[in-house]
Amino acid sequence: MAKINIVMKEYRITNFADLMQALRENPEWLEELRRIVLTQELLELPKRFEEFRQRVEERFDVLEKQVQEVEKKVDEIRKRLDKDVCSLKGMWLEMKVKKNVPSFFSEYLLNAKTIGQDKISKALSSAVEKGIISKEERKDVFRLDLVIEGTLLSTEEPVFVAVEVSYTIAENDVQRAARRAEILKKATGRKVLPAVVGYRIAEGTQKLITKKGCLQVLVPE
Repeated sequence: MAKINIVMKEYRITNFADLMQALRENPEWLEELRRIVLTQELLELPKRFEEFRQRVEERFDVLEKQVQEVEKKVDEIRKRLDKDVCSLKGMWLEMKVKKNVPSFFSEYLLNAKTIGQDKISKALSSAVEKGIISKEERKDVFRLDLVIEGTLLSTEEPVFVAVEVSYTIAENDVQRAARRAEILKKATGRKVLPAVVGYRIAEGTQKLITKKGCLQVLVPE
């Protein structure tokens, strides 16, 4: 059998630099040195730390999702509350307008007053019987928040006013007031103007208010 002679390089270690040079040239020595110097627990520390980091990240992901869900629910609750508050304020405003019509419409009308439901009902029923308006149109007018009458300051004409009251005046409020004013005009043969009352006007609605010839009353909050 052939003999294999392995000649290992000898190192003269006199300082730390010599030691580092020897370890760099012999990586297996470095690994052995680690095993001698470090305990098994320390050797496993990087692995354990990585496992711990992963668990922490997973928990943070779960926590983040939970926070997002809570934020979503809070936002939904806030929106519902805002909607309910606006609805209540709108109802309260409607009551205030009905209670003091002359004050709210003093910019447009003289002697403004609410028209009684009986008077409106008779006029609409008569118009239905004569085929001037349909039953559906009659129902539509009954959904008006308020019908008032008075004399226009600008022309001194007697007029009816079909009023829609809302916390925020939007395009649909204007459309309803204009449509119902037109039906009421057909039913009564009188000049009827649409009107909207609210605390604020939704963006883009002012142009439609002007186009429909709608009276607008903005109330300070």
